[in-house]
Amino acid sequence: MAVATTQDRNLKRPGDESVFVYESTRFAAHFVLPLIAKLRVEGAENVPTSGPVMLAPNHLAWADIPLVAYPMKRRVHYMAKIELFEQRFIGGYITRLGAFPVRRGEGDRESLRVAGRLLAEGKLVGVFPEGHRSDNHALIQALPGVALIAMRAGAPVVPVAIWGSEDCLHGHYGPWAPVVHVRYGEPMTLGEPGKRRSGDDLKRATDEIMIRIAAMLPEQYRGVYAHGAPTDSPSGAPSSQPTPTEETTA
Repeated sequence: MAVATTQDRNLKRPGDESVFVYESTRFAAHFVLPLIAKLRVEGAENVPTSGPVMLAPNHLAWADIPLVAYPMKRRVHYMAKIELFEQRFIGGYITRLGAFPVRRGEGDRESLRVAGRLLAEGKLVGVFPEGHRSDNHALIQALPGVALIAMRAGAPVVPVAIWGSEDCLHGHYGPWAPVVHVRYGEPMTLGEPGKRRSGDDLKRATDEIMIRIAAMLPEQYRGVYAHGAPTDSPSGAPSSQPTPTEETTA
């Protein structure tokens, strides 16, 4: 009873996982994921086995979420759009997996605080730099959330390239499941923690992360980063990350 009470109390903090739910899901994934994807993993050893780390994957499909986390021995705490938490079953489930919400297109200081706390506790945090899935399966211009959080926390960023996941759950399962590649790059350090940085600093750091991701992807997936950093400003598409204004207002 004491264990359950402690766990319930911890779950009141966004980002805290239920160990039982997470490990049960991990166990089930051993049987379920091979039915939807033939997973090919490279560079998993690049993810530090302890201490604060941020995973920064590109985003093609919902299947990216479990497929990026599955090879990790550590638990991944994903930043996810708040709309998912408003759905009773899904919201309760992903909360117990250690996901935490962010308000899209807003200066969400709370999501920054949660991410910073998790990193301060030495945990592994996952944020998709593009903010949402790319419609044409190629990289779109990223938002500065990953760079902002990593710079504040002084945490290394591991760029992650995934491709083939866009073909999951399209009628091909088991022996006919699509091949999905997940490639983890070497950790990146974006600078000294705590130092205030301008919007230009955040953009340069974000572009550096995305260029690393692009270099690990096949050419047809590189999108706006096929030839280096894009020169135009981010589009007005809704973001599932904190906006750059927090750097000056938080």
